[in-house]
Amino acid sequence: MTRHKTTPIRIETERLILRPLAPQDCEAHISMMLDPDVAATLSPNGKPQARHDLWRQFASYLGHWEIRGFGWFSVEEKATGAWVGRVGPWMPDGWPGIECGWSIARPFWGKGYAPEAAIGTIKWTFDQFPDLSRIISNILPENTNSQAVAKKIGEEKTGEVFEFWDFKLDIWAAEREAWRSRFG
Repeated sequence: MTRHKTTPIRIETERLILRPLAPQDCEAHISMMLDPDVAATLSPNGKPQARHDLWRQFASYLGHWEIRGFGWFSVEEKATGAWVGRVGPWMPDGWPGIECGWSIARPFWGKGYAPEAAIGTIKWTFDQFPDLSRIISNILPENTNSQAVAKKIGEEKTGEVFEFWDFKLDIWAAEREAWRSRFG
């Protein structure tokens, strides 16, 4: 699936501004991913990766936008302009569907930013892809924080499992019509 580019993308929620990841977000992203608490559920070994690997990871996120026409959004606080994290749709080669993922920098945990941003990006994703029947999130079984976010954004555990790296990730999903009736 590729989204056709038209005008610059900007999503506003009550407290956040979401825009496609851009090169100027690289250092903030690397800093977030170097945090052991963030890396615990987002890296192949549960530990922060080397800076050069995180740089390449970020470059692949920018490339995803070029290849697919959609991808991670940078999340910024409206009030301060601070970079909060990345949230949004992505589907690298071999993925089981378009995923809404989220990674929030630790100083912003507990503020409800992940579900707020995810709801905004899911709405945008369903608007861009009218034939998309569901959106998924791949979540480690022990990642109770992400499971709580998934529930808040209308996803349910499907019983499906996606194997990636050495992980067996639970697939959580929201069916389009049920999600739209709840969130618009």
